[in-house]
Amino acid sequence: QSSSIKQYAKSSWKCLNLVYGVYDISGTPSIRTDGDSSSPLCGNDLLWMYKLYHSKVQCTKQVANNDSCNQNMSTMDRQHPSLSPLYANLSHMPPALVTVGTADPLQDDSLFFASKYSAYGNHVELAIYEGGEHGIGHFGLQEDEEMGVRARRHTLEFMKGHL
Repeated sequence: QSSSIKQYAKSSWKCLNLVYGVYDISGTPSIRTDGDSSSPLCGNDLLWMYKLYHSKVQCTKQVANNDSCNQNMSTMDRQHPSLSPLYANLSHMPPALVTVGTADPLQDDSLFFASKYSAYGNHVELAIYEGGEHGIGHFGLQEDEEMGVRARRHTLEFMKGHL
C-alpha cells in the first residue's frame, strides 16, 4: 500500500502542505510532557485520542481476522507506518512545507517528521512560529493575528511556487 501512495504522490501531487500534524501516535516527547497545559489542544487530549484511534484500528483488524477484540496495545503497534508516518519509508515524495508553532504539543511530531522527510532526500521547508499554538494560521485565537496571517501567506507562497 505505501508504494502505491508514493507512486500516486510522485506522479500527481505537486507539493504537500503539512500543518501541525500527527506523525507518531505513540506520542512524541512534546506531547508527553505537555500534559494539560496547551490550548486549544493539549498533550493529554492527544494521547487519549491516539488510544481511541489505535484501539478502533486494532479491534477492526482483529475482527476482520475472526479474532476477538483484544484491547492490549503495545508501543510497537502504534509505531506501525500505516498509523504513524514518522516510521514509514518516505522516499520519492513531493516537496513539503511543514508548519508548526512552538506552543503546539505537536511540535516534536513536526520537527521529527521534517528531519526524516529530508533524510529521505525530499525537499522540505520547515516553518516554525515562536509562540504559535495548535492551528496557527488556520484556526484558533491566533488565526487572524499577525503570526497567523504570516503563516497563511507563507503557505500560499510555498504552494504557488510548486503548482
